[in-house]
Amino acid sequence: MNTLTIIGPEFSTFVKSIELICKYKGLDYQLSLEHEGKALEVSSDSLTKLHPYKKVPILIDEGYILPESNAIARYLEHFGGPSIFHSNPQVYGQIDAWSSMLSIYAFRALISDYIIEIKYPSGANNQIDMTKLTAAQPAALQTLHNINKQLANNHYLVANQFSLADAIALPMLDYHMHLPAHLNLLAEFPNVIAYYKRIHAMPFCKGVLHTF
Repeated sequence: MNTLTIIGPEFSTFVKSIELICKYKGLDYQLSLEHEGKALEVSSDSLTKLHPYKKVPILIDEGYILPESNAIARYLEHFGGPSIFHSNPQVYGQIDAWSSMLSIYAFRALISDYIIEIKYPSGANNQIDMTKLTAAQPAALQTLHNINKQLANNHYLVANQFSLADAIALPMLDYHMHLPAHLNLLAEFPNVIAYYKRIHAMPFCKGVLHTF
């Protein structure tokens, strides 16, 4: 099998999601920010040919180009290896539902409105704007509460094995796990912490999620 190319920066949570899926399935891949000999920049016009909304990740399989992480995940499912979905249609539906909710609502609450302000501060003198961060905390806490509740009696988010929902959630939680104590919101969510640490220890996460 040829080596798959994932277009996108290694810090992107959705790029990391596709990496986790590839590693879980035993698929060879490489990360790149170049196509046809030209450098690509995230959210710039250089990505228009590959994604009409200039987003990442984008999968390139020889000459085939596929944008959007959830679509890429479904495409990779056909490559064999352990499944990231489920044969039971109701469980499959729950995986799809959680994957969608995480991609839209959780990403906004945990990453766009919280982590981005910490990693790329918008305040004076390049300091974190604590007003923005404080305003973002209720939605982030509610999201973590929802995930914590879902994990109350489960080792994984939905199925009894690693799924697309986990692949989307883990890179987001990865950033939160490594925040300094005064910015870290995870203390009151023991199920989330145990879940992250349990899967983080699995071999396919090595090199994708941060190390302790």
